[in-house]
Amino acid sequence: MKKHNMAWLFVIGITTAMLFFTACTSPNNAGIEVLPDDDIVKGHFVDSFSVEMSTILVDSVLTERLTRNLFGNYVDEELGWIYAETYIQPRLTGSNLVFGTNPANLELDSIVLRLDLTGFYGRYNDPVPLEILEITQAFPTDAALTSKDQLSVDTYDYANGYNVDFSALPGFLDFIDIRLDDSLGQKLLFADPDSLLNNTTFVSFFKGLCIRSKPVSQITSREPGGIFYMDPTSTDSRLTLHYRDSNAVKSVVFDINLNSERFHHIERTDYSSRLLTQALNESGQPDAVYAVIEAGALIKTFVKIPNLKNLDPVGINKAELILKVDPDLLGSGDRFTPPKQVFLFVANESGTAELAGNSVVSTGDYDANLHQYAIPLTNNLQTILAGRLPDNGFILVPGENGVSMNRAIFAGPGHPLLAPKLR
Repeated sequence: MKKHNMAWLFVIGITTAMLFFTACTSPNNAGIEVLPDDDIVKGHFVDSFSVEMSTILVDSVLTERLTRNLFGNYVDEELGWIYAETYIQPRLTGSNLVFGTNPANLELDSIVLRLDLTGFYGRYNDPVPLEILEITQAFPTDAALTSKDQLSVDTYDYANGYNVDFSALPGFLDFIDIRLDDSLGQKLLFADPDSLLNNTTFVSFFKGLCIRSKPVSQITSREPGGIFYMDPTSTDSRLTLHYRDSNAVKSVVFDINLNSERFHHIERTDYSSRLLTQALNESGQPDAVYAVIEAGALIKTFVKIPNLKNLDPVGINKAELILKVDPDLLGSGDRFTPPKQVFLFVANESGTAELAGNSVVSTGDYDANLHQYAIPLTNNLQTILAGRLPDNGFILVPGENGVSMNRAIFAGPGHPLLAPKLR
C-alpha cells in the first residue's frame, strides 16, 4: 500500500513542477489564460469621436515687465502682416550724475543702444529697417500694459537708417549695437543737473525709447522679415553715452534692467484674403479644414468634443487628443515653426475664453517628426464625466504666449487626411 501511495505522490510532484515551469516562462503571459471569461476586462481602441475646432482672435495679453521684449515685422502668407514694437526706459545707475565740472569742456563722441538678442521668428537674414523714437508719454502707473497698448512718441527717428541685417554674416548674432543720432546724446550730455539727481527726475526728463520697424520689402521674398526677441534684463542691453571731458575719454551707461519700465505692442494687418480669415469663418463647423493658434497673444483655439457624454468614465484607460499641424503650411524653409508646447484649459460656457479661476489641465509637446501634438486627456475626461468640471470644451493656448510669435495651422475636422482625433 505504501508503494502505491509513494508512486502517486511522485506522479503528482512531477506534474506540478511541469505546470509551474511552463506557466512561468513569460511574466506577460502568466495568469490570464487561467481566468474565466467573465473575469477578463476587454478593452478596445476608439477614435470615432468627432472633434470641433474654432479659431479665436485674442484681444490682448499682459506684456508689461516681461523677461523678453519683441520688435520687428514680417509677412506670413497665411496669417497676414505681423508687427511688434517695444517701449523701454533706460535708467541711471546711481544718483547725482555729473558728466564734468565744466560743461564747456564736454564733447560728445557717440551714443549707442545695445540690445541683447535671444532669438527671432521668421527670417533673420532679411533687412528689417528700424526706427528708434523718444517716448513723450509717461509710463502709466494705474493700469497694466498689454499687447494692444501704445504710448505717444516723438516723430524724430534716432536710428539713422539702421537695418537689422545678418544676410552678410555667417549666422545670427546675439546682440546688435545701434549708433543713435547725436541729438539724443547732446540732450543727455547737456541736461539740467536737476534732471540727473535720481531716477524719478531722470525719467520725467527722458521717458524712454520706442524700438519699432518700418515695413520690410516684399521685392525679394513672399515671406520677408522677422520679429526679434531681446532680453531687457541682460547687462548687454543698455544705452551708453561716449564723450570727452577736456580730451579725457569717458562713458556713462544708462541701464536697461529689471527695474526698467517696459512692454511691447503687437498687431496684425492684411489678413482678410488669407487662410486666417477662412479659419475664422469656418470656426465650429464640422467641415472646417483649418484652425489656427499663434503666440504673441494673437490667436487661440477652441476644441469641443460634442459626444463626450456618451463615454463611460470607468472604461477610460487612456485618452489623447491628437492635433495635426499641416506640414505644407510651415512657410518656405519651415520658417514658421509651431510652439514647442501648448496648454489646455477648460473653456467658459461660451467657449471664447478660459474658465474663470481654472488652471492648466493638460499640456502637449510638438512632435516635429509627426507634425502633431498628443495631449493627454484621461484624467480630464473622467473629471468632466463625473460632473466635477463642466463639459464646455477646451481652450488651447501656445506656450511662451506673451514673449514669442510661434504659430501652428491645425488640420480641422474637414481636412481630408489630417483631421483631429480623440483616441
